[in-house]
Amino acid sequence: MGVAGLLVFAVRYGQGGSRLETADEPPRDAVERDDDRFWKGGLLYVNRADHAVFVPKRFGIGWTLNFGNPVAISGFVVLIAAVITVPLVVR
Repeated sequence: MGVAGLLVFAVRYGQGGSRLETADEPPRDAVERDDDRFWKGGLLYVNRADHAVFVPKRFGIGWTLNFGNPVAISGFVVLIAAVITVPLVVR
């Protein structure tokens, strides 16, 4: 179930946020993700106005989390908790 859940999460919240519905805001064509004010230390992307959970990395290949999105923060906390808890439980 874990891999299936991860795939559903990635498809739902991936795609640069294009699949997310926003009832309160008019549709935007593009979000300026390369602006320096959204990148903390050049590594962490924090933009509360951007509804995407995963965004393309600024440099290199891959994706990173939008730490301005509560879903991304919750997922990150769950992942870290699992990494810490599983070795303690499975001895």
